[in-house]
Amino acid sequence: MARSCVIFDFDGVIADTEAVHLAAYNATFRAFAAEIGGALVIAPAAYYGRYIVYGDHDALFHMLKDNDRSTDDRLIERLMQAKGKCAEEKLSDFAEPLPGVRDLLAWLERNNVPRAICSGARKDEVLTLLEAFKLRHHFDVVITIEDVRHSKPEPEGYNKAFDFLNVKYDAALEKGSSLVIEDSEGGCAAGRAAGIRVLGVATSVSLERLRRCTDFAVENLAKLDHKVLAEWLGLHQGNRIWRSEPRP
Repeated sequence: MARSCVIFDFDGVIADTEAVHLAAYNATFRAFAAEIGGALVIAPAAYYGRYIVYGDHDALFHMLKDNDRSTDDRLIERLMQAKGKCAEEKLSDFAEPLPGVRDLLAWLERNNVPRAICSGARKDEVLTLLEAFKLRHHFDVVITIEDVRHSKPEPEGYNKAFDFLNVKYDAALEKGSSLVIEDSEGGCAAGRAAGIRVLGVATSVSLERLRRCTDFAVENLAKLDHKVLAEWLGLHQGNRIWRSEPRP
């Protein structure tokens, strides 16, 4: 009988925060213009096409490097702190997760499917919004940028989330019947590199582009047919649904 789990990305899958992160990067570059060698603006096309997959440190490093600016570690650390503070001030504006998220989580909970988050965001940002949305209880494992040495598109975070769920549930989970939910091409690459099938959500990338790098793709999670999802996860064996409970 299949042993499946679902691992969610956060930004662009549970909360539509990517525009906030882009605005925070550009606000930080404006504030530090004298220290980074002049004005620097990251266009939406560049952010969503190249930088969206990275955590703050790697995103700042590549943004600066690609524009022939200093990548001094101490400078990047200061930029990270300023960007994080700027983004945090905007997070309080979010009252609801993206369409379909609540229904999907309720369905997974009813069917006792283990759930985790694997995000390139900072843990305090993720937990703040989960608490604001009243969704924290849905996730047994939350892996964020602080928990990995190598961020997406490397598979470390997804491997760690899967392994932690395996220990939590003591359930011999199978990657082949599990699912990663992602919104970026780099995130999809990370899920696939971890050996887990990927469902793409077209929040940040077009549905057509997502279909080229995922196993399944939907416009948003409200369009996801839960009967089809049950087949993807291998939940139904005759009329039985696999059930598992987390360890205390």
